[in-house]
Amino acid sequence: MTTTTIPLIKGDKIDLETDYGDALPVNMTAVIKPIRGANGYMVSHPGIESFATGQGIDRGAVWNARQREHFRISGSRLISVDPTGLVSDLGFVGGAEQASLAYSFNTQGIVTDGKFFLYDGTTLSEVTDPQVGTPIDLTWIDNFYVLTDGENIYHTNIGDETTISPTQFDTSEFSPDPTLAVDKTSDDQLIVFDRYTTVYFIQRFVEDFAFQWIKGKSIKVGIVGTHCETELEGVFYILGGGKEESPSVHYLTAGTYISVATREVDEIIEEYDEAELATAVLETRSERKDRFILVRLPRDTLIFNVTIDKAFGKEFAWTILKSGFENDPWTAANGVYDPRQSLWVYGDINTSRIGKLNNDIGSQYGDKVEYILFSPLTNLEGMSIDALEVDTIPGHQVNNDEVTVSLSFTYDGVTYGKEWFQLYGEQYEYNQRYILNRLGYVRNFFGYKLRSITDEKLAFSLSRITYG
Repeated sequence: MTTTTIPLIKGDKIDLETDYGDALPVNMTAVIKPIRGANGYMVSHPGIESFATGQGIDRGAVWNARQREHFRISGSRLISVDPTGLVSDLGFVGGAEQASLAYSFNTQGIVTDGKFFLYDGTTLSEVTDPQVGTPIDLTWIDNFYVLTDGENIYHTNIGDETTISPTQFDTSEFSPDPTLAVDKTSDDQLIVFDRYTTVYFIQRFVEDFAFQWIKGKSIKVGIVGTHCETELEGVFYILGGGKEESPSVHYLTAGTYISVATREVDEIIEEYDEAELATAVLETRSERKDRFILVRLPRDTLIFNVTIDKAFGKEFAWTILKSGFENDPWTAANGVYDPRQSLWVYGDINTSRIGKLNNDIGSQYGDKVEYILFSPLTNLEGMSIDALEVDTIPGHQVNNDEVTVSLSFTYDGVTYGKEWFQLYGEQYEYNQRYILNRLGYVRNFFGYKLRSITDEKLAFSLSRITYG
């Protein structure tokens, strides 16, 4: 008999287009840690438990470090969420799509439904200056709120955030494509995202438009929608592309851009047309030394582990997130880290519920979640599998329920056969081993899939195949 190990942090498949691809895990992410012969292991994505109730579906959120408040656009209302989950309704802002939020030393700014609002800690009011127009995005930089209406870039007066002068307008002159978003870089420059280009401005201290285009720093890549950009540790990640280029996920660096999407991720993105992609949202999360980019598409939610990408490569870094055990995308949205209780808090795209991440559970609002993990394809021609053991961490469940995990084989990389169910573990049974025996003959190559529907946490490192 011969025993060989098979790692589990990357799965393989064969597409129907006669091509090899990555079999992305569902609701499981990789962790870097040498353990039991593997360089890393797979663990359940954190669960969500109830924290508060908003005023409608979640449309944007921010932790305002100046006012020390957690603000959300919930339904058509601006709300605040205190550390205990108490919600305060601060006023009507309207709209139905994703909103933009940025804050200054004095106010919390909101752009939604083509309108610009300011909240000063006491009063929410709409900015009615006629020069406001119909903005689609905003940021705050160097004592100005900077806005865009899809064509122009303009900003508030330095001494009055409720007024805009007719002379304080400019355009992104590098290319005539529409301007979709504005943001602030870590080195205090204004970054302007167009559909096919990205342009940088620096403050120039004049009375009219206060920023000047930095020639030579523009990049020939842009975003597909207003909320398709996000910053993580000084690096901007975008969903978009250049002219005559399919949209993908990239990060911007040193005057150029680098793709972080795999072919499998690009195939998922290609299922959407331009109008659908324009509604996508990118957001970030940092916890336990892991750095994540969440890509919220209309029918899919993808998560990119930046930490894993740097250690092992982008092929190991992507995961599909979903709720329940159908094909629904992950419903959590607009995560905010609230430092008052060290919590990551999320709204919901379908309901008014507000939840908090919990690394100790796998359920979402008490509901069970489906976890799927794929192995790489392994050549074992003419051999018979006598035993397969998967390294787990049994016995640490929160509840008393037994947890089972099914295993099914593929011999063509496309279809999977009968599922064998085996006990993963039960509470306090720390020595439970996940082993299946006498699994049969392999004609050419094989792979397998692990699947479980549970409210508990799961973890897998590598597997061992004994064959002869």
